[in-house]
Amino acid sequence: MADRKQIASFIRDFLARERISREQFAFRTKLGKSTVDKLLTGLYSDKTLSVVEAHTGLALRPLLVASDTLASGVSSHAPEGPSIAVLPFLNLSADPAQDLFAEGIAEDITTALSRLRWLLVIARGSSFTFQGRAVDVRHVAAELGVRYVLEGSVRSAGGRIRVTSQLVDAESGKHIWAERYDRDLHDIFAMQDEITASVVAAIEPHLYAEEGLRAARRNPESIDAWGLVVRAISLLNRTGRWHNEEARGLLMRAIELDPLYARAHAILSWAMWWAARCYYLDDLNEGYRTAARHAEEAVALDPAEPWARLVLGMGHSEARWQDRALAELRAALDLNPSFALGHTMSGWVLTRMGRFEEGVAETALALRMSPLDSFAGFYTSFHGLALIAMRRFEKALPFLRASVAALSDYSGHHHSLICCCGHLGLLEEARQVLSARNRIKPPMRRSVIAARLEGFAYRDVFLEGLEKAGVPE
Repeated sequence: MADRKQIASFIRDFLARERISREQFAFRTKLGKSTVDKLLTGLYSDKTLSVVEAHTGLALRPLLVASDTLASGVSSHAPEGPSIAVLPFLNLSADPAQDLFAEGIAEDITTALSRLRWLLVIARGSSFTFQGRAVDVRHVAAELGVRYVLEGSVRSAGGRIRVTSQLVDAESGKHIWAERYDRDLHDIFAMQDEITASVVAAIEPHLYAEEGLRAARRNPESIDAWGLVVRAISLLNRTGRWHNEEARGLLMRAIELDPLYARAHAILSWAMWWAARCYYLDDLNEGYRTAARHAEEAVALDPAEPWARLVLGMGHSEARWQDRALAELRAALDLNPSFALGHTMSGWVLTRMGRFEEGVAETALALRMSPLDSFAGFYTSFHGLALIAMRRFEKALPFLRASVAALSDYSGHHHSLICCCGHLGLLEEARQVLSARNRIKPPMRRSVIAARLEGFAYRDVFLEGLEKAGVPE
């Protein structure tokens, strides 16, 4: 019965991804609503499953066989570290020409994931042995020795193509993440690159989160440096003061366990930089210096550490060495092209340099790569700031409102929204946002903002908006 419920879960996931209601599914398959209701609780016949397979492209009946095989003795050693296999994507369209596209997507994602050096990625030659076979992800995990499986499908019609992808915890069969990408077929290679980057950018935070949960379930005395680091990353994604303090403590413990662990130094450098940026520390300058010290240590231990390159870049930017800053951020993105945070920080630096159109493009790319993880409003905030710099205030407004809603206790989000409201003449909204901002402390002053923005290309347009909004000198 557990396997039947798992198959029902797969079908519910399919309906959710395709945005199809139970009633629509019953009509399309001609099964009837009562049969579909039973199907989704795990009560169905083999004939019902064959109808569902014909309409969805899902391979369901073999899962019961694979499950029986597993139960009868197929087993594998549990993987010791984070590992993933990318299965060949299924071509669900009537066009055999899309077989190559489906293979290409899976191969490109495998290659891109291989750049995440903390993640063991099964080589294409092994993963593609499952091509054309209906498999249970647990069976794949048993044969390949992985914790996670990424699977997907491709369907084309009328000059459009749809790619679906889902990340599965191979141990439990739980779906961790799923997404659908609809694109025009005008430039197949550019589209393939875009979807690959989006998939990798989207699943990396989910993998970190799952690894953090896995580490948290272990006996505290048995957690290794890697477990401490992934728990810290999960906390840092929430960006609050308490989360940051807890993460820094875990990272310092990781460094005590392994002083030569570059990733621990790199993530601690980011945590310290962020704490200084958000005024979580009593001595901000010391916080920035500590961040730079750990970033330099990480790069000395491992020059291919993208988080450390990012922090070094932001340190150069604060010192107004924007060319050097951009070089470090570009190095981070060369190491991991799907680093969404790296893209948004690059856009921020480009905006500071006066390269506004490039800043808009780079921050928009970060949002496209990671639409559901806006990093507590910073992706939307920096995109809105780049639009302000170009005087595209109406376009900037919804992004800046979203940033304040995502993290209302960060003053910087309020500053940009107040500026935008000032330019648009939304004075009542500006007053309300300023009142909320001043509850954060200390009260907002244009002279303080002016000093902070000294040397940045968007300084004048930003101060002009604050003055129009009635922010006191």
